[in-house]
Amino acid sequence: MTVVLQEKTLIESVRARQSEIEKFVLFQLLPKVIRSSIRNTKHFREWYSVPMNYVRIIESPLTFELLDINKNHKILDISSPKLLPLYMMVNGFKNITVSDIEEYFKEDFKVYSEHFTISPKIETFDARNIPYQDETFDRVFSVSVLEHVPGEGDIHISKEVARVLKPDGLFVLTLPAYKVYLEEWVKNPSIYWQTENDREGRSFYQRRYDESSIRHRFSGLGMTIKDIIYIAEKPIQEPKLNEQGMLLHNVYYLNNLIVVKCLKKLYQILKIPCLPYLSYRRLSERYHYLTRDSSDPNIRQVAVKLQKEK
Repeated sequence: MTVVLQEKTLIESVRARQSEIEKFVLFQLLPKVIRSSIRNTKHFREWYSVPMNYVRIIESPLTFELLDINKNHKILDISSPKLLPLYMMVNGFKNITVSDIEEYFKEDFKVYSEHFTISPKIETFDARNIPYQDETFDRVFSVSVLEHVPGEGDIHISKEVARVLKPDGLFVLTLPAYKVYLEEWVKNPSIYWQTENDREGRSFYQRRYDESSIRHRFSGLGMTIKDIIYIAEKPIQEPKLNEQGMLLHNVYYLNNLIVVKCLKKLYQILKIPCLPYLSYRRLSERYHYLTRDSSDPNIRQVAVKLQKEK
């Protein structure tokens, strides 16, 4: 049985989980800086300044809360930002497979496995063809991934997830959202995954989903939509498409704010852990909220909770 929480209760749970992830970073991860093998990993260098960027501050803990997981569940992560699965493993969720389409994270996680005494299963594969048998996992999650797969890649991955989920198992994914469906095709992108180009030479970057497209693309795949939660933000400026075809909203304007500039400059001088993160955290508290109202003009991301049919 899945539990549907009211938005006020859910945001309280998400903020509490956010605090737990922050405590993990401050008291378990960052003290490892004394070990050169940890300190020299790419992920650690990023987390030292910004453990979760402005968008992930809500997305990652919201994903955790919607999963309804326990420590006996067999869990698959599909290409999510890697702080969330590391936090889960260090806190007793031992049966996790961490996957991605590229191998960039593998060496870092081998180092973390040694120093945190964890044993993740680390895999590299295209999630459109998940190399596991039917009904293998109790839970699957994917933070901000499926929107980037061109064509019907999001649908193909969801079908594969439905195949490898056990009956009644849950799939939680987050996606960019907007009041209408749109696609972002960009010029000269820095894209490391396989994409496709249009006649003008632009590359497909991502989709932004509205509720109609969510229900159209994720219904009838062997899973039932149990909940749709939108992450909304009070806008710094009204969103608009730039000349590259990308939707500009708060995350693109944050670096122009004085508080962010000051803390980043101070970090460059003092190297105090998580100093730039403090500005993103404060701005998230000021701007972010959760809603199930698909007509809200301020929606920017969405978390979708699906359950495998019996």
